[in-house]
Amino acid sequence: MAGHLSPVSVTGAPSGAARKAGRTARAFIESKPIQFLARFGYVVRGVIYFIPGLLALELAVARQGAALAPTGAIAVIGRQPFGRGLLLAVMAGLIGYSIWGLTRALLDPWGRGTSPRGIGRRIGYAMSALAYLSFVVLTVHLLMGTASHADQTREWVARLLAAPLGGWILGIVGLCWILVVGLSEIVMGWTGGFERDLRWERLHPGEHAWAVVLGRVGIVARGVIFAVIGVLLVLSAFLHDPARAGGMAEALEAIARQPFGRVLLAVASVGLIVFGAFSMLCARWMRTRSCRSQRPLPRSPSQEVRHGIV
Repeated sequence: MAGHLSPVSVTGAPSGAARKAGRTARAFIESKPIQFLARFGYVVRGVIYFIPGLLALELAVARQGAALAPTGAIAVIGRQPFGRGLLLAVMAGLIGYSIWGLTRALLDPWGRGTSPRGIGRRIGYAMSALAYLSFVVLTVHLLMGTASHADQTREWVARLLAAPLGGWILGIVGLCWILVVGLSEIVMGWTGGFERDLRWERLHPGEHAWAVVLGRVGIVARGVIFAVIGVLLVLSAFLHDPARAGGMAEALEAIARQPFGRVLLAVASVGLIVFGAFSMLCARWMRTRSCRSQRPLPRSPSQEVRHGIV
């Protein structure tokens, strides 16, 4: 029977087929088109957070304008001169970031592994990819002139609340969103968990400090806004009122309605601006190649921190 054992079961080394698959995966990850799309995707992701941050800051300071979500930012871009060309560029970046999310989930260039925790992180990357693919669909509709102005989140919540046990399901979704998305982002930003995925060996000393500061501030701010979105879902479930739910725009408006709301909104908007800037700079700062193709990264205490959706 020993002759039927594979190389993996005898020596623990990967079989020839596994090694070939690994080489193929690394070649795909490190190909020039994938590298370009991933880095351009970071730029576009930054832009669609930077714009809502600027408009929210204007709303907080001058009481003009309106709170927007990333989808609203894409629509704003489409209304600018040469809007169709800009939308095509945005769509390319969103496709690139979606492909990068699926690449992180399926091919694991960041070495998250197959432990339960690693699988959880990779599922998070897949969910992120699907979210940005939905932005691609919106961009296509904008290019075709068929975009809907309806509030998709509230329509979805209304349908769920009308279903049996819909309120309970929505409440659980909201709690999971707070814990899995919002709080995990806050922890990742506060502890610097994202730092393990930066290209430290390529950064100048001055860039090190900027990468850490911008990443921590921006990711914490986005995590807080994500947590508020989850709170709105829970409130909608508790009150059985779909009008209470919403996305980023509604979360910013909810922040503005609190005591000292204009100050809180200004802080949140600056956080979004910082996150947008950090994301755009990730085109240079973030690691997009397989761990095995790079030199060992310098270690810091924050590199041991667990983190999820990026």
